Amino acid sequence: MRIAVVTPYWEESREVLERCIASVRAQAVPVDQILVADGNPQYWVEDEPNVAHAILRKRSADYGDTPRTIGLIMAIRSQYDIVQFLDADNLLTPDHFEVTLRHFSGRAEKDYPDLVVARRRMLRPDGTPIAVEIPEEDARHHVDTSCYIFYRTAFRVAIRWSLIPRQISFMDDRVFFAILTRKHPELRMVFNEAKTVGYTCLWESVYRMAGEEPPPNCKNLEANFRAAQQWWRGLDAHSKQVIERALGLPLLLPEDVAVRRF
Repeated sequence: MRIAVVTPYWEESREVLERCIASVRAQAVPVDQILVADGNPQYWVEDEPNVAHAILRKRSADYGDTPRTIGLIMAIRSQYDIVQFLDADNLLTPDHFEVTLRHFSGRAEKDYPDLVVARRRMLRPDGTPIAVEIPEEDARHHVDTSCYIFYRTAFRVAIRWSLIPRQISFMDDRVFFAILTRKHPELRMVFNEAKTVGYTCLWESVYRMAGEEPPPNCKNLEANFRAAQQWWRGLDAHSKQVIERALGLPLLLPEDVAVRRF
């Protein structure tokens, strides 16, 4: 089974990008990686084994959505069987795909899951784990971008990521999760129990949940959310209808702190 990990990157340091690449290379099964530079290419990656490199000359500035979907299309056209998204500042534990492939082992292909959902462990920027649990993820009400693993039967749905408007790309994983759960109940979705994705956390709320002082350069999405609401209110009815038809569901931007937390 051919596996590809799609990683968009922009201004990550070489050290951070090397950590991500090394974690993919360390898998117990062969895995290729597709790196897509979002306007700031690092050409050294082209010397890395099992790495394909695509370059966008101008930054898309949409939280990786454009390079991510370009990488997805590259993987589909290269006939990979499994594709995972993994942001450049995140990493995989060495047993990640070994754990994932257990959902396929010993089954007829007709019984394969369409989608595997990994679990993430929150990490500080230095790579040490944060002692915190995320209730909505434990309840399977949210899936981070780097935790989506698509089998080829789900590629038709994965490609809809490209239809999420850039004005709400800051919450793209939440929009996509709504598309999955509300519009595609036919998909066979299974969840890993082990936390095999290391997520570099820069969300203020997570550190406060853990009883820690947030490190410098942490962020929240209050301004993004307000801008998205203003953008949506400013659209005419036809434009809203076109967007909602593309997504397959109504686009709601309620005043809900949980929606914009992390």
